[in-house]
Amino acid sequence: MIKKISFFMFLLISTIIFAKTVEYEIDISYSEVNFTGKPVKAMALNGEIPGPTLEFTEGDILKVTFHNNMDVETSIHWHGILVPNDQDGVPYLNTSPILPGSSLTYEFPLIQSGTYWYHSHTGLQEQLGVYGGIVIHPKGAVEAMPEYVVVLSDWIDETPGQVLKNLKKDGDYYALKKGSVQSWEKVLRERKIKEKISNSLMRMGSMDLSDVGYDAFLINGEKNPSIGKVKWGTPIKLRVINASASTYFNLSYSAGNMKVVAADGQDVMPVQLEDILIGVAETYDIIVKVGGKFTAYAQDMTGSVTLNLSDESMIDHESSPHMMKTDNVESMTTHDMDSMESMGKFSSYDFLMSTKSTEYIGEAQDRIVRLKLTGDMENYIWTFNNKALTESDKILIKKGEKVRFILKNETMMHHPLHLHGHFFRVINKHGANSPLKHTVDVPPMQTVEIEFLATEEKDWFFHCHNLYHMKTGMSRVVSYDNSSLPSEISEKLSWDNKWFYKGDTSLISNFAGVNLSTFNSRNSISMSGDASYDGEHDLDFYYSRYINRYLSFIFGVNLSEDDDKEVDNKGFFGIEYLLPLLIESELRVYDDGDVEVAFYNDIQLTNKLQFNWEASTEGEYLLELEYRYRKWLSFVANTHSEYDEGIGIKVRF
Repeated sequence: MIKKISFFMFLLISTIIFAKTVEYEIDISYSEVNFTGKPVKAMALNGEIPGPTLEFTEGDILKVTFHNNMDVETSIHWHGILVPNDQDGVPYLNTSPILPGSSLTYEFPLIQSGTYWYHSHTGLQEQLGVYGGIVIHPKGAVEAMPEYVVVLSDWIDETPGQVLKNLKKDGDYYALKKGSVQSWEKVLRERKIKEKISNSLMRMGSMDLSDVGYDAFLINGEKNPSIGKVKWGTPIKLRVINASASTYFNLSYSAGNMKVVAADGQDVMPVQLEDILIGVAETYDIIVKVGGKFTAYAQDMTGSVTLNLSDESMIDHESSPHMMKTDNVESMTTHDMDSMESMGKFSSYDFLMSTKSTEYIGEAQDRIVRLKLTGDMENYIWTFNNKALTESDKILIKKGEKVRFILKNETMMHHPLHLHGHFFRVINKHGANSPLKHTVDVPPMQTVEIEFLATEEKDWFFHCHNLYHMKTGMSRVVSYDNSSLPSEISEKLSWDNKWFYKGDTSLISNFAGVNLSTFNSRNSISMSGDASYDGEHDLDFYYSRYINRYLSFIFGVNLSEDDDKEVDNKGFFGIEYLLPLLIESELRVYDDGDVEVAFYNDIQLTNKLQFNWEASTEGEYLLELEYRYRKWLSFVANTHSEYDEGIGIKVRF
């Protein structure tokens, strides 16, 4: 036994000694970009968005130094790369942040091959441009086929901090910009009345494919790039990386099917497809024949970006910094997927089959972790099991266990879930040959199971890779250590405790109204009410405790004065509850024993016109038509039980 251990140690030490060290130096700096005709501030790597593609060979020692030239801290995570825990790049959890004016060198051996990427794990910097591709060639590979790295991304001219503030004010803030307003006019036009009513009865909104209204979609930082001089009909491998902050893309090729040969860096049995849905943070290696256009359509159909592969000239490998060579995979056998080739936008991973068995051999204790993917689009809260990271314990596992995550999506959005430091099996119809991945899409109202062998140590981040979902709470720490997660770390990783604000004021001919609120994911402090121009008023000051998307508890004080100048101030407590048909209800018990129940709802008639109504058991009501002229400005006309009829404006902020 001692001889065997010594022999393996000798092999390990020999491998490290004789491995080639591949070094890069990268500056992270502010940069001005103009993707839309408007110059805005971004972050760039060596002056580029995306950053340079880092190229290695399996067995190399990666040594990359990042210099932070900004006035804020930053970080780099190696997405999909198996690294020592302290090299993973999640600041404060397992790697120190790169402080302003400082540098940090990552150094570790590469024990895998494939297509991967790197990005910041600090704040919302990924949306600002801190990302780039990684290519690790197999050891001893024969370079025979040209290849091209395709880094997909989304871009918005607003700062990502402002984007998050907008979404916290209104989860549908960008619906009008995207043309995705769920109006009754659209329901009637598309004849989806039954679906609309059914969803409303179950207290669910319509499926939402994207939260953010992006201004541009890019390939390698360009709107419609070309690979340069290419011979017609030449097979070429596209290494496709979805580095977007929150956009899924449907991939297609105009000159025939695409042959998928790898997913998340892992070889799969080749399969010919017409369309591929690539989730946020996933990678696919695909082979096409030059002579067409490769297009990535945003899943919500708000835009697209195209790579031109139709130049009929000879290949010029120096024509693009993203061109390189790779091993020949044409000889691989394609498995039988005839029944699925025309389906295109898959809702499962049944089209992926590993080239070898991925089952874990040997005895291992099973551990099952059940996670519900939960959220609230209206309040823009995203969680696991209705708890954000700051409210939750670690997911504890032990080395040597076979861990299965059962992921049940109870929301109407896709969630791309990524586990750091591990590959997992995505259990599909291929059983023992289920594919290995590092990121998995869990579609709306579906359940996906993944399985991995616990072979690491310490703490690893697990989260939704929609950047805005992760930051509002949909994350956990998977831990081999039973110590608790310090609150100062969880609050850096998740912003669910961060406070935001929103408000509106109405100036109408019959009364003035105001709604002001400061809030985080669980707590809000609000003032709301209305007043006539002769002194009559009804104002509430209250605190609300959010339990879930259906239920909140409230308590506060009501200050009122009627048209006879009679003052009636009193305290109250109660609940807010979401009823079927998405009707909001509120039950109040006042300190004098009175009980009041109120109901209210907004009905979206067209893209810009909505009908708002309120009614209470005290006989008060409001019927209002609102026309959204701008996101912040509306014209309104109403009739009110206390103030009669009026017209005016509503301003949001």
